Amino acid sequence: MSASLSLEEKKKRKRAVILQAAVKLFSENGFAETPIAAVAKEAGVSFGSVFTYFETKEVLFQAAVLEPLEEIKPYFYEIEERYSGNPMEMIKQMIHCQADIFSRSKDYLRLIQQVLARPERYPMLFQELDDFVNVFIDKIYPVIAEGQEMGLFYKDAPPLIAQSYLSLINGMRLTFVDDYTNLVWSDMKIQALRLFGPVSNAREEMQ
Repeated sequence: MSASLSLEEKKKRKRAVILQAAVKLFSENGFAETPIAAVAKEAGVSFGSVFTYFETKEVLFQAAVLEPLEEIKPYFYEIEERYSGNPMEMIKQMIHCQADIFSRSKDYLRLIQQVLARPERYPMLFQELDDFVNVFIDKIYPVIAEGQEMGLFYKDAPPLIAQSYLSLINGMRLTFVDDYTNLVWSDMKIQALRLFGPVSNAREEMQ
């Protein structure tokens, strides 16, 4: 039994390595310019091994987009389950968590930008990403609305605040920050908090 479990674990790890290599290369070169042979080389596996885990190049591309998305969904969907306190405290915790996730996801975020830029080419994947944004807005809406009632947040429409926040952390990762340990991320979290409400000292609030 232990040998069987060990073999299964090795298969899972090999599949994960292939998927990670695919995210990296697809994000750098795009779908058409990324041959499976290049993915195999990047992952350190044989050409045939890729097809052991992913039936076609299209299936691999879909997995490269959708599987990381499934991993981060709980941190964006489970707002009231994961973050506690009053609305301001919940938003601060959420920003810390989500910004840290995005700071480590440059390749993945660059990949999803390709999908978002060509919805006609990737309609199913585009819809999945659009659904992700819409669900996040639905989940955060009550927290923003409560904070507005308490005078903690701006009176702007909650969906606009949520979309602006996502655009900020996504854009920072893709545009300005090369290293996720860069201190710019601390400043970015402060700017993110300012999108929600008139914080007197956002720098102290995010410490």
